[in-house]
Amino acid sequence: MKRLFLLALATVMMVGCSSKAELRVATYNIRYDAAADAKGGDSWAERKGAVAEMIKSHDFDIVGTQEGDARQIEELSALLPEYDHTGHPYGGAKGDAHTATIFYKGAKMELLDEGTFWYSPTPEVESIGWDATDLRLCHWGKFRERSSGKEFYFLDSHLYWRLKEAKANSGKVHIEMIGKITEGKPVVSVGDFNSGENTPQVGDILSLLKDSRALSESAPQGCFDTDLGGGNFIGPAKGRIDYIFVSPQIRVKDYAVLEDKRENGHYPSDHLPIVCNVEF
Repeated sequence: MKRLFLLALATVMMVGCSSKAELRVATYNIRYDAAADAKGGDSWAERKGAVAEMIKSHDFDIVGTQEGDARQIEELSALLPEYDHTGHPYGGAKGDAHTATIFYKGAKMELLDEGTFWYSPTPEVESIGWDATDLRLCHWGKFRERSSGKEFYFLDSHLYWRLKEAKANSGKVHIEMIGKITEGKPVVSVGDFNSGENTPQVGDILSLLKDSRALSESAPQGCFDTDLGGGNFIGPAKGRIDYIFVSPQIRVKDYAVLEDKRENGHYPSDHLPIVCNVEF
């Protein structure tokens, strides 16, 4: 009898270990709280409810956000009680004008570890890279999906926006640090990469990871571009600079650029969010 019980227990454990993790992953540059935005009715106070609603109504399990400062993240967190978050500041003269913050459903996944690396020649030390003028970084989390027990890494980046050298070298840093950090586990890497598809930095990233849009098993939904232009909340989007990259272990079921608008016809941010259902 004891032997039968142990066999049954082993079978249950094997089934549990073989189950797949399914997640709805996203990236969203939520736009910093710029004073000039208030002139057009697009201040953070007027936008934050719509940003939170975007995350809730499209049921993101985990989303990497960029640009929101510490106060914005605190206010957004209050509107998203079912989400936990982890992040790190960057940008601006004091290095804290923005944050790269990952919001995730604590009921669905557990944060096991977290860390940050910088887009510079010394990525493990807080530092400004090459011809950039402020800190740019990747904040990452190691997670365990609760129902399957599967572990994965989620990376949230914001690359420098203006000068070529800093951007061109950032792709190399990205794949170097993935190799050091992620232990060969599944990787979802999201963010505002401030780079078109044919740039050297995106090419370097694609030497290790896959573009979720190209990998999607169903036809991509929504528009191709994601960048509305700094402080533009009306559109149209005019460049694809936001991405969800995944490691080869990950199956991408679908891909969508979301175009929800506020009641005044404006978008909640000057970037459009991307969301994918993935499985691993």
